Amino acid sequence: MISVVLTKYKRTHLFEEQVRSIENQSVHIDEILVCDNTSNNKGVWERFNVAKKAKNEFVCIIDDDTIPGSLWIENCFSEFWKQPGLYGTCGYIFNSSKQYENNYQRIGWCEPNKKVTQVDYVVHNWFFKKEWLDFFWRVDEIPHNYGEDMNFSFQLQKEGINTYVPPQPSSIPSLWGSLKGNEYGDDENSLWVSNPNNFKTNMFKFFDKQINDGWKLLNTETLI
Repeated sequence: MISVVLTKYKRTHLFEEQVRSIENQSVHIDEILVCDNTSNNKGVWERFNVAKKAKNEFVCIIDDDTIPGSLWIENCFSEFWKQPGLYGTCGYIFNSSKQYENNYQRIGWCEPNKKVTQVDYVVHNWFFKKEWLDFFWRVDEIPHNYGEDMNFSFQLQKEGINTYVPPQPSSIPSLWGSLKGNEYGDDENSLWVSNPNNFKTNMFKFFDKQINDGWKLLNTETLI
């Protein structure tokens, strides 16, 4: 019923740990697909292309720096049946549509939440129905190493599908989508560490493009 997509790029030393974390999930995962960018970096969007090959109804795509707790996928799955939507481990809620930088609240393993929370978009991993990939690829221009996260939430929004972060209370690590986020995610392989100015510039531009194309943020109507 659930397929998982993992990415191999520069953090190959984490790959076995990731596989073990998937094998130890509380729900059965009968398929693991790998987006292998080790010899030819096809960019962050390629994972969603690999996901089209999944045989199951649900897919969870996981970043290469992300080790989910044992209840993570069950956490997303159970919340999905209460409220269908895109689920992820760390969500962003913007204060307005005026700017990207220093204009948001983060929700999830990064800022633990005790109840499911709707957000503008999610990062680090994505749990969704495979058929929604048709909406993901409804985009005119595909960047290389940024923007896939915002794009997915925006494209789903057009279909009336919201984006959520499931409960990740600080006292229950097994529910977290990322057990070692700061430890693994802030290394020299991270785009915002290796090339921060370029990454920021691209993210700012993509945020503005999404807004100009019609992306409605949660706080847009009240604070714009």
